Amino acid sequence: MKNICCRLVCSASLLAFPVAASAADISVDSSTIFRIENRDVTGAKKQTLLPATQFLGLDVDKLADGNLSLHFYGWGRADLGDKSYNNDKVDGSFTYGYLQYRFKEANAAIRAGRFFVREGIINEQVDGVNARTELPMGFGLSAFGGATVHTKHLYAENSDGKGDYIYGGRANYRYKGMLELGASGLYEGKAPTLANYTNGNHRLLGGDIWFSPHKTIEAMGHTSYNPETKRVAEHTYLLNIKPVQHLVLSGEFNEHRERSYFYAWTMFSGAALDPAEKSRSVGGSASYEITRNFEVVADYKHYTREIGNADRYGADARIKFLDNSVRGGLSYHYLRAGKGFAIGTNPTASYHEVRGYAMHDSKNYFAAVDALGYFFRDKIYNEKSAWEAMLSLGYHITPALALSGDISYGRNPEFIEDTKGLLRLTYNMTFDGKGGKK
Repeated sequence: MKNICCRLVCSASLLAFPVAASAADISVDSSTIFRIENRDVTGAKKQTLLPATQFLGLDVDKLADGNLSLHFYGWGRADLGDKSYNNDKVDGSFTYGYLQYRFKEANAAIRAGRFFVREGIINEQVDGVNARTELPMGFGLSAFGGATVHTKHLYAENSDGKGDYIYGGRANYRYKGMLELGASGLYEGKAPTLANYTNGNHRLLGGDIWFSPHKTIEAMGHTSYNPETKRVAEHTYLLNIKPVQHLVLSGEFNEHRERSYFYAWTMFSGAALDPAEKSRSVGGSASYEITRNFEVVADYKHYTREIGNADRYGADARIKFLDNSVRGGLSYHYLRAGKGFAIGTNPTASYHEVRGYAMHDSKNYFAAVDALGYFFRDKIYNEKSAWEAMLSLGYHITPALALSGDISYGRNPEFIEDTKGLLRLTYNMTFDGKGGKK
């Protein structure tokens, strides 16, 4: 089914191209990146990495009767030096590519190809068909079905652990722009049996809510249930309150039951964490805009896991001036981890984090400097810190074409020295139906 969907999108895009050239709006988003890195890892030989990566996005609107559109995004990489990732010197990914038709009634739409579904508790990449519509009296309905998008085989396996097909959908109810309730589910079938991992079919049911009785209050979240393990998989909720002008208070609650939430995620099943554990985080933040150009944010989060607890807290200061062409910030955070929270042989995961950055944009050029440091309470591989500093410079050759470069240097417990360079050519342009630039 996946091959059929891919061929459908490619064929349809070719057929639609003459129409697009004469009547459609076309947006092109292209980035070419050439990275240079000297890697010196403790206990391994030095490597010179020279990967060249091309990202390409295309959006073609107003096809056919004006309601049809084509969307595509993907990337490809070739290693010109040592292998930069896994054992492949050439790699790539077809991220999404689909045709979409929007109907004039009921805010309805249908799309076919490879796409992402993010509705309610659903967050999936699918090769197939997706449709949605609004119904009378505030109700709505969406559904999708097709083949799962497979990735590379797991270590020592002949599969990525995903099933052959997946389908699902969401029903929702809206009330006067202040309340939305949703119920959604997904069903994956024919997941393979793996020899080295605990896995199963990916199946979830759940509900979500968005509630804003007043412009100063907003609450949202969802809960999912795994019928395979017969346990709640996840709770995720967020509350935003604006008691006075320029002040935003936020609170969040997250809880995962790992075996249920990651039941079919076999990469997790082979990790160091016990897949049966439950993890929870509770936190809050306060953001205050002191002036139009100066903002401070303080935040706190408590983590609870079967293997230990931790607290992370700190603050950010952000500044901007010259009509937002110059922006910068400073931040400090501390992770105070209890005994056992660290994974592996490290005695503790506690560390201080400090960051400072500044950016400047102009009509002709742009620049940025960024420094990030971690300072460990106890040594890791006999190192007390990890840090990296980066400088970026760019020039607008034309309003749509920009050339930029980054260079960074750092040290950490894994890399004795880490020097990286990057060249980037970016092209962003939108053409109207007459071939003119927008």
